Amino acid sequence: MRTELIVVVGGGPAGSATALLLAQRGARVVLLDRARFPRRKACAEYISPGGASILRTLGMDLTAKGRWLRGMEIHAPSGACHVVEYRDRHGETQRGLSIDRFVLDAALLDLARSHGVAVREGCRVSGLVMRAGRVNGVRLADGTHLLADLVIGADGTHSVVARAAGPPLRTYWPRRLGLVAHYRGVAWAEPFGQMRVGHNGYAGVAPLDDDGLLTVGLVTPLTKRPLTFDAALARYPELAQRLAAGQRVEPILGIGPLARRVRACQGPGYVLVGDAAGFFDPFTGEGIYRALRGAQLAASGIADGLNYTLERRRAFAAKERLTTVIQLFVQSPPLLELSLRRLARRPRLAHQLGNVLGDLEPARLSLVWQLLRP
Repeated sequence: MRTELIVVVGGGPAGSATALLLAQRGARVVLLDRARFPRRKACAEYISPGGASILRTLGMDLTAKGRWLRGMEIHAPSGACHVVEYRDRHGETQRGLSIDRFVLDAALLDLARSHGVAVREGCRVSGLVMRAGRVNGVRLADGTHLLADLVIGADGTHSVVARAAGPPLRTYWPRRLGLVAHYRGVAWAEPFGQMRVGHNGYAGVAPLDDDGLLTVGLVTPLTKRPLTFDAALARYPELAQRLAAGQRVEPILGIGPLARRVRACQGPGYVLVGDAAGFFDPFTGEGIYRALRGAQLAASGIADGLNYTLERRRAFAAKERLTTVIQLFVQSPPLLELSLRRLARRPRLAHQLGNVLGDLEPARLSLVWQLLRP
C-alpha cells in the first residue's frame, strides 16, 4: 500500500480497528475524536463470540477484561423463556464478552496508537473540506483544516462525514429510543445476560465484571414524550426488583432513533464504517461485531482495491434480513412466545440460530421458516 494520509473521524471500535488495520498496511493514519478517553458510550456493551474473535485477531488482550457469558436468556411477556447459547461445530461452548465501553474503547484506541496511529483526542470535526465534488479533508472546530487522501467516517449515528453522501434515508420503523445505565452491587451468578421483551419495548441486562457491576439497556418507543428510565424499568417488575438490591451509578445515557440508513457507505474521498454506515435496532446484539467486521472490510477494500460497498452487502445483508424478521417477533408477543416454545423442542435449530446470532455462522432466512413450520 502506498504511503498516504488517511484521517479517521471517531475513536470507537470501528474507528480504532480501521485505523489499526490500515497502519499495519503501511498507511499514515491520523485518528480524531472529540472526546478524551476513557469515556462512556450509550451501548448494550456486549460483544458476540464472533466479535471477540476479531478482537483477538487484532491483537487485543482480553484477559481480565469484562465478563464472559455463554449466551442470552430471552423472556417473553408471558414468562416463556429460552437461553440462546453458542457452540462451535464440535459442540464446544463459545462465549460472548460483556464489557464496559469505558474499558473497551480506551484499550482499542491504545492498541491503534501502539501501531503508529497518530491519535488526537479532544479534537472536534465540524465539517468536510470539499473540492470538485470530492472529500479532501476535514474542518476542525478551531477553524483549521486537515487535508487527507481519504477520510473515514467512524463518528457514529450523527456522523459529520456521512453528510458527504447527502441526508440519511428516512427510517419509519422501528422508531425507538435506547436508555443505558450502570448498576453496582447486584449479584449476578448466572453465566447469561437477559433480554426481557415487553408489550412495547424490551430490556437488556448483563454483568460487566465479577464485582456486581451491571449494564442495563431499556428500549422504548421514540415519541414526543418518551418514557423516563425509571418509568420504562417499571414495566419489567422482576428486573426492577432485582436491581433494587443495588445502586444506579453514573448518569443515564440515551441514543435515538435506534435505526439509521445512509445513501452510500463510500464515495469520492470518503468511507463510512460502524454506525456511521447505518445500523438497526440492537436487540440481536451485533453492533460491536459489525463495527469490527466493517473495519476489516474497509481496510481490505482500501488497501487491496476491493469494492467495499459490495463486500459489506455480502457480509451483512443476510443478517440484516434475519434481524428485521426477529424485530417483527419482538413486536408481536404471541409470535415470540410461539418461537421460544418451538426452540425448546428443536435443539438443533436452537443451536443453529444461536450461532448465527453469535456471528459464528452465516445468517440464513431459512431458519425462520424452520421455526414457524408446524
